[in-house]
Amino acid sequence: MEQDKADGGQDAGPYRHADPITDEALTWFVTLLDAPVDPDTRAAYQAWRNRDPRHAAAFDRLSSLGAMPELQAATFAHQPRSAPSPAAPRSATRRRFGGWRASLAAAALLLAIGVHLQPTLALRLTADHRTAAGERREIALPDRSLLILDTDSAVALDFAEGRRHVRLLRGQAYFDVVSDPAHPFRVTAGFSEVEVTGTAFTVRSDSGRDAVFLERGRVSVSRREPPDQTVSLVPGDRVTATVDGLSAPARPDPAVALAWKDGRYVFHDQPFAAVIDTIRRYHGAPIVLIGDRLAGARVSGNYRLDDPIAAIRSLADVVGARLTELPAGIILLR
Repeated sequence: MEQDKADGGQDAGPYRHADPITDEALTWFVTLLDAPVDPDTRAAYQAWRNRDPRHAAAFDRLSSLGAMPELQAATFAHQPRSAPSPAAPRSATRRRFGGWRASLAAAALLLAIGVHLQPTLALRLTADHRTAAGERREIALPDRSLLILDTDSAVALDFAEGRRHVRLLRGQAYFDVVSDPAHPFRVTAGFSEVEVTGTAFTVRSDSGRDAVFLERGRVSVSRREPPDQTVSLVPGDRVTATVDGLSAPARPDPAVALAWKDGRYVFHDQPFAAVIDTIRRYHGAPIVLIGDRLAGARVSGNYRLDDPIAAIRSLADVVGARLTELPAGIILLR
């Protein structure tokens, strides 16, 4: 985020939450936090709060988090350092400092909620194998095939009565499949199903899409719903599946596509926001970009996945971002 503009007090862009109720609660929170309010504003807040029990619950959740002294300290630490003139009207001071303070507080508080840090109850009940953030695990499957489960990932297995079926519930996995033509090996993800007899490939499912990369052998990738599209891959091909269909096969660099197996993250000329999205999976705590200035910066790198904070610090230097570390691993970038 750029320094507040001299006269307008505008920041680089507002933080918006996907849940409308949480977003409304956040708006009221920073409105009441930033300065004393007039009776009309207070009455409007009370009317909003009383209109729906979910409003009060969302606001109270933010209020309890707002009491964290570390968040308050981080907020004040990023205000402009020059003090206002004693003669400056208080309203002008609020215009100058309020936007940045509200934006930082909003981002920090929403991410501190951390709902996404805990697996859902359904995932806990369904998954046969799960990995935590930063964890990578090798698993021997009942048919002697090898599964490597990436960070923050989960699978459910069905190997009963000759079946060889793995459901990728979240994240990314590598499969080195023992050949058995009589019993095809199937992997289903969010939008796709992969069928093989013996081969090695990866499947990643997140952000509204699946991505299948074939290292060796042959696989066929089909849409789950409706199952009217099938693409056959040869080694080095990658195909993505979304709600709109299957892509044409692409040819990424295998060293980049499979780097995570060796504990590396390799990328070239990628948007900073996309890179941070990947690192989040290995960090295990919220990482938030404040404003829009950083998101589109193009970066390249080769980093160890067992030290995501070092990667974030290095990338912050590259794009000129200011980094603030809060308790529980929360990181703010602006």
